[in-house]
Amino acid sequence: MTLEPRQAAPGALRRWILAALQLLWRGAGVWLALSLLMCLWIFVGHRLPLLSAMLALSALLGSMLIAAQVDRSPRIRLADTLTMLRVHASVTLRFSALITIAGAIIWVVLLAKPGVAWWNIFYTSRNALDILSPDGFVALRQIFVYSAFALGLCYFGLNIPGLTSIFQFPCMTLLGLPYRDALRLGAAGQIRNLNSVLAIGALFVVLPVLFGLLLPVLVPVLYCFFGALTYVAFREIFLGVSENRPRESAEARVAATPLSSRA
Repeated sequence: MTLEPRQAAPGALRRWILAALQLLWRGAGVWLALSLLMCLWIFVGHRLPLLSAMLALSALLGSMLIAAQVDRSPRIRLADTLTMLRVHASVTLRFSALITIAGAIIWVVLLAKPGVAWWNIFYTSRNALDILSPDGFVALRQIFVYSAFALGLCYFGLNIPGLTSIFQFPCMTLLGLPYRDALRLGAAGQIRNLNSVLAIGALFVVLPVLFGLLLPVLVPVLYCFFGALTYVAFREIFLGVSENRPRESAEARVAATPLSSRA
């Protein structure tokens, strides 16, 4: 079977945002808890840029997978979610490592300021935090600013020309395509929907800054939101499904399985 990416109908971004928020509301508990845990780990390892980048990318990619699970299942359980993430752990980690290494090379060659040592990609004390502020709001900002900054950079990591595409990861994991085929197909879908994808990129840049400054405690929600947003965009472009599956029909499908009837 040949997959052909579609051009989304007008109003795609608004439709995708609403669908992403609906999925986020449906699976909020476990999803947000895992996202919060990853953000805290990013803060703990903020002196290790490569580790922080890996964690941020893994959190975003994992959110894409959780969004797909929430869409397909009537309810989300921690055990099922961890099992699903473990199944895709190898692809997630390898893809995150590839983007992290490529981003580090680009930074060293093109973006590093004069006088900044190249080994800062491994360890840096620049902008490091030793003591949290006694002010609660400022302390929250200090904790989540690192994950907010990393999230904003994720969009660029997912769009390295000739190496990655924003839809490549769901093509690999949800469609089972090999790396190169997923890159070609994802890039084709991205080009056919360039305006919508660029609008998603603008959200990736603007929202982490706003949330990091004004609503830092909600930064973990952004990881879930952008994971869901990428998934629903992928779903419409590659599968032709523009709306979330109703929870009632998902429950009916589960109840109809032999395993459910025996229970």
